[in-house]
Amino acid sequence: MARSNEEWAALLGSTLCKMARVYGTDAPNAYLPEECYPVIEKTFDVALEQARAEGYAAAMRDLQQQARATRTAATRQRPSVIGQLMRSFALTRHLA
Repeated sequence: MARSNEEWAALLGSTLCKMARVYGTDAPNAYLPEECYPVIEKTFDVALEQARAEGYAAAMRDLQQQARATRTAATRQRPSVIGQLMRSFALTRHLA
């Protein structure tokens, strides 16, 4: 199951805090060293990939639900063979 936005934010925030502690950059205006950027970049890559996959899956579910709704509506509107046959008998009796 994919992580929520809040979970990704918590993960990234916790990663940044841990990196700041390890490198001794607790000041709010301090910069993280260059070695931290690949970790942050990979976190964003994974988050975006999962978000795209979840968006694609949600779109596919919506399309499938629409297709099912269309099919069921079409079968409800289409009279059955037996129904047509019964109507033709009644019409034949009425015209005879």
